[in-house]
Parts: sequence; C-alpha cells; structure tokens
Amino acid sequence: MRVITIPFLSIILLLSFYKGLAFQEKNISKADIEFISHEKNTDTVQSFLAQKINKNIEQAELGYKVYLNRGIKEDNDTIQFWANFYLGNIAYSKKKYDLAIQYGNNSVRSGEKLKYGGYIISGLSILGASYQEKRDRKNALNQYLHMKEVIKKYNLKQYEIDNLVSIGQIRIRLDQNEKALVSLKKGLELLQKPAYKSQNNYSAKYLSTIQGIGVCYYKMNNYDEALNYDYKGLQYAEEHNLKEYIIDFNLNIGEAYIGKKKYDKALSYLTIAKSDVLKENKKNDPDLFTANLHIATCFYAQEKYKEARELLLDNFEHIKENVEVEKIREASNLAKKCGEKLNDTDLQFKYITAYTKIVDSLYQNEMSAQEKLYDHDIENLEEQNQDLISKNTIYIISFLLTLILAIIGLIYNIKTKQKNKLLYEELKKERIHEIVSEPETLAVSKKEYITDKKAEGLLQKLSSLEKTMFYLSIDCNLYNTAKNIETNTTYLSKIINEYRKQSFNDYINELRIKYFRNKLNSDAKFRSYTIKAIAGELGYGSVNTFASAFKKQTGLSHSYYIKKVNNEIHNSNQNTQKTS
Repeated sequence: MRVITIPFLSIILLLSFYKGLAFQEKNISKADIEFISHEKNTDTVQSFLAQKINKNIEQAELGYKVYLNRGIKEDNDTIQFWANFYLGNIAYSKKKYDLAIQYGNNSVRSGEKLKYGGYIISGLSILGASYQEKRDRKNALNQYLHMKEVIKKYNLKQYEIDNLVSIGQIRIRLDQNEKALVSLKKGLELLQKPAYKSQNNYSAKYLSTIQGIGVCYYKMNNYDEALNYDYKGLQYAEEHNLKEYIIDFNLNIGEAYIGKKKYDKALSYLTIAKSDVLKENKKNDPDLFTANLHIATCFYAQEKYKEARELLLDNFEHIKENVEVEKIREASNLAKKCGEKLNDTDLQFKYITAYTKIVDSLYQNEMSAQEKLYDHDIENLEEQNQDLISKNTIYIISFLLTLILAIIGLIYNIKTKQKNKLLYEELKKERIHEIVSEPETLAVSKKEYITDKKAEGLLQKLSSLEKTMFYLSIDCNLYNTAKNIETNTTYLSKIINEYRKQSFNDYINELRIKYFRNKLNSDAKFRSYTIKAIAGELGYGSVNTFASAFKKQTGLSHSYYIKKVNNEIHNSNQNTQKTS
C-alpha cells in the first residue's frame, strides 16, 4: 500500500513557484547586491527577497546567497538563519537534496545559537524532508526525533501534529504498524479539532494521516478498516480535486480488495488509477509501476498469466530507485510465480536482478533506521523505569522545593497583579480619552515639528492610508507601504524613525493594537472571537506574534486585558438591567 510522506511543516511552499517557472534571468543587478549587502533595515531586505521568490526564483537564490555572505561578515545569526532557510527550501524544490541538507544544518545551528525553537524546527524540517527524498531513513528519523525534543523543550505544541505524522510514516516504512497507528491516530485527533483546520497545508496533512492509518490497517490484514479510511480519504480528495491523492486512494482501495480476494472490484479502482496516471502524463511515475503491479496480481489470481506477464515486462522499464522496495519485492515474487506458470525464466531473471541491485543500495539505511527507532523506544522505557526507582528518594526534596517555589510564586503573583492593575487603569484612561475626543492619526501626531515639506507630504499620505486600515492586511510590510505612498523603503523607514521615534514594525503594531482595543470595547461580536481569529483579523500570521506585540505595546498579556474588558462590560450591562 502506498503512503505519501508529507515533509514536515510547509517545506514545499517554494515548490509551487519553481514548478511553474519557465527560463529566468539568473543574474541580479549591482544595485540589488548593494541594497541586500548594506541596507540597515533588515526587514526591508527580507520583504525585497520575498518579492523575488514570487517573481524569479533564480534571482532570489542569488540574492539569498548575497544575504548569507552579509550575515557571515556581520556575525549576525538571524540573517544567517533566514538566508540558509530559504536557500534550503529553494535547493529542495530543485531536488538538490544534498545542498538542501547543507543549508538545513546551517539553519539549525543558527537557531540553536539564538535559542529559538521555531528556527530549529524549520531547519530540521528541511533536513527531514531531504533525507526522506534520499531514502535515508536513518538520518530522516534522527531529525524527527530531534524535533520531538525541541517541541518538548520549547513547548511548541503547534508542531506536534507534523511530528506525530512524520514519525508514524517512518514506522510504517519499518513495519512497526501498531506503533505507527497510535502516532497517526493521535495526529488525526488533533487535526479534527477546529483550531487546527486553518493550519497551512491542512489538506495534505489530513490526507497523509488518513492514508497512513489505512496503510497500517492493511498491513495488519484488517482490510475493512483500511477501506473505511481509504474511502474517507478518496471522498475528501475528490471534493477538493486533489488529483495526486485521488490516484493514491484508488490504488490503496484496489490493493485492499486484492487482500479480500475481490479481484473484479479491485480492477475497477486500479484501472481508474492507471488511467488518471497516464492522463497526467506520468509514464515513469511510481504510481504507474504500482498500478501495473496490482493489476498483474489480479490477472494472476484470475489465471490470466500472459496478461500479467505483459504488465510485469512493462514495469521492468519503470524500475527506478524512487519505487518502493516493497513493491519491487512484490513484483519480483509475482514475476517468479508467473514465469513458472509460463516457463519464462527470462522474466524471473530480469526482476530478480533489478530487485537485488536496488535493495543492496537501500537495505542498510532501512535497517539502521529500524535499530535507531528501537533504541529510542528502549531509552524511553529506561527513562520511565529510572523515574519510578528514584521517585521515593527525591520525594521529600521535591516537596520542600515545591513549597519554597509556591511561596516565591505567591509573592510574585501579588506583585504582578498590582502592576497589571496599574497598567490596565492607565490603558483604561487612554480608552476613555479616545472616546471623548477623536484622536489624531498616528502618522501626523507630531506634525507641528515637521519642517521638511517632502516628509510632511509623505506623512499626510500615510495618514490617509491609515484611514483605509491598510495595517490590518497580513501583506502589510515596509515594501508595500512605501509603494502605496509612492516612496522608497529607505526614506519611509527614515521618516517613521525620525518623526514617530519608532521602527516600522512598532508603528504597524501600534496601529493594530489601538484598533484591537477600540474594537474590543465597542463590538460585542468581536469579543466572542477566538484569540486566533482576532490575531488573523489584525493581520498577524500567528497568535504568538500578536501576543508579543500586545505585551510590548501595553506591558500586559492579551488574555488579561481581554478578561478585564469583558468583566467590566458584563458588570456594566448587569447594572443597567437592574436600574431599568
């Protein structure tokens, strides 16, 4: 049974750009090199390079190499991370997996120096995906197990699904089906929660998980359960017109019916799958090999040995290293049996030779990964046993430490509550003042100090732009803002620094947080939104980014502020009802 391995996170985000590109000019201008190498505002450089990825991936690659050299010269780990990360993605999209691994390792090192878990995960995602494509199960598994440790260390629960699915898929390859099933079902349980359905690449994650569960049940000879999940996957894939998954689920359903010895039923799905593969013009695709193999299996079971032989001989032309070892083994065994029935030793010899050659090159990696995963499970058991042995020994010390920490925590909480209360009262005064008198826009609040006519004109344009609430767009960045008011990024950054005394990012965050506070106070529907929905409406890509921005602007956590506002409005409504 076939299962697609989905690279961890959104590693394929650049692949869609690369596949659709015709020949592109590879050189970048001297002006671009100068800008990337010396522009002080790195946010501006990042926006510029992001635009390049959308338009010309070859120039983007050269641009990121210039950016990487800058990061090395300036000993700037953040620049080095982003340059290596995007270069790794580009290399992966071009199927240059060894190069992607090099950049991925560099990304991980930068993330570890910065002690930023998200960066480490992103680098490991490139490594895991690249090793998977190289069929190096041992190293792929190392990356996913490392990810598991990083997720736990930095409490990065948003990456838990990807990690569960990735480890589950490797366990399938190693025939650890029961353990794989536990991992994949836990991943599916999380994916079915509403909060996860808006995640990037949701359909691919969901279908890959469903497909993996179906494969587990198939390998455990539970064909009815396998079909149950395969039909769910096929329905979802057809509803969303996901051709690749439609092919794979039809293949898996056909294989499950072979397991149930319902060969006519199997042929109906396998024929559809093969037809779809040929329509997509994938003559050398592993799916064509798989379809031919399963159809040949049906023909053999129906004693149509000549038809089976023709398909197997055709398959011999498609044996590549990207065909699963298990499928080549199946084909080899079927060729042997078919050759015996037809007294065709040449057919047997060809398949056995091809199978042996490929297995010799891949067997060691498969076994190494098996041993690594086994060792990992043993280590977990040993840790659990050690915890039980030492539990009684450290109980008293733990109790005393807990008591001391509780006292310290109590004192800290009292002081924090006092501080938060004072900060909230100040924000409340600001909110009341804003209601009484309409405030000036942020862009011209210091207009009386402006003597530069050009700067004054741009600030007026910025003021007008603020009224469109452009800052709520997720695409709001320095490059797009400068374009909207007809200036360049360097000058826009300069006037915001000079007249607003803040960076561009702080300026946008101030606008967003101000909008959030006003909206929260005046809109009952807005108050019912989830934090994720609020962050999205404000233009933030994640809750964490919104939370950090709010904390920096106000000194309070967003959850504390929302709770206080909701309580005040609730109490005010109750008092109004009592009075009336």
